[in-house]
Amino acid sequence: MLLPRPLLLCLVLALTGCGWVDQWVGEEPSPEPEITGDVKLQNLTLRQTNAKGELLWVLQAARARYRDDDRQQLEIQNLTGELKAEGKTTYKVQAKAVNVRQRDGQLWVEGRTTLTDLQQKGTIIADQLVWQGDRGVLIAQKNLQARYPQVTVTAKHLEADSQRQQLRALNAVQVTSVAKDAKDVRLNTESLVWQQEPNQLLAGVIGQGGVTVVGVAGDRQGQRLQAQRAIWSISDQRVTLEGDVRVQLPNPALRVEGETVRWLIPQQQLVSDRPLRVSYPSQGIEGQANRGVFLIAENRAIFENVQISSQPQQVQLRAQRLNWWISQGRLEASAQVEIQRPRAQLRTAQLIWRIPQQEVEAQGGIFYRQSNPRIQVQGQRAKGWLDRQEVIVSGNVQSQVPLLVRLP
Repeated sequence: MLLPRPLLLCLVLALTGCGWVDQWVGEEPSPEPEITGDVKLQNLTLRQTNAKGELLWVLQAARARYRDDDRQQLEIQNLTGELKAEGKTTYKVQAKAVNVRQRDGQLWVEGRTTLTDLQQKGTIIADQLVWQGDRGVLIAQKNLQARYPQVTVTAKHLEADSQRQQLRALNAVQVTSVAKDAKDVRLNTESLVWQQEPNQLLAGVIGQGGVTVVGVAGDRQGQRLQAQRAIWSISDQRVTLEGDVRVQLPNPALRVEGETVRWLIPQQQLVSDRPLRVSYPSQGIEGQANRGVFLIAENRAIFENVQISSQPQQVQLRAQRLNWWISQGRLEASAQVEIQRPRAQLRTAQLIWRIPQQEVEAQGGIFYRQSNPRIQVQGQRAKGWLDRQEVIVSGNVQSQVPLLVRLP
């Protein structure tokens, strides 16, 4: 049925008082229907302005049907158009079949819809959308996905604020990096804020739930980092984890715990400037340090002010600096080094401990002491075998040179 132009104009104006919404958006005024019955339309245009006369949206539809029922909505085929904030186009809209309501500066769209973010060059796809034109805020939920040049975000609820250049996602949030160096990294959380300027992700900062960052492919497969909060700087691919941080490295299986850890993804490094704890269960090794760096690609760690204990050998090692080749079981300690076993102690300036061979080499300022039998020896070099309970001290030894001592 073709309508006269005056009637069609009245219909378009009347539809600005229509709307649909479930519990997921705030209160609405009572509907004010002006048309009864079902009306079919072709080549329909919907426009909405605010109190300043600025356009909030302009939508076109190839075909539409207005239904005067409890929801009072437009059923639209082949929807296209623009969503505007402060008079500027913020999103392009496209959908094949949707239901639309509009009222008081808000637009509701139900059905699979694609939005192109012109500011950030991204795409948001969802089954339910609300555009709050005066605030420049887009709300999306149900099967939603936000794809941008930097990251892809999925969640149950999303709010994009074009004025603040901020995106908030809630509930079952997953972030996938698009960057070449981080394509195999996933971030999972219950709350996310993407500050599009300065281009960083704040995870776990709203509510509870914590953050998990995992490696899902390639050399990073099996890496897992958990914390209460995380900041992911997209520009340099740096993830800072804070609060009860727990790290699992797969090859070899190593656990790290601390309060703050930075993951430099391209460099494959984990850095902590705060005290941390390390556990290497397969070798019975545990340790703690004031700070540390894990060079993941090299299977190597560097610690400062560190203490390492090995239960199988009943050995404790302290040093100001420690270089640990993890897979080889080789430790190089320097600066105020002290290694202890029951009833025996060795102090030196530098020490190499080869854990699989149970061999120790020390150099510089050697001081060896044991309690039973009571012995004290000084020298410049020492070599010991933990399994044989032997140590040789040489170089300016204050007693016999070289000196062989059988440990208790």
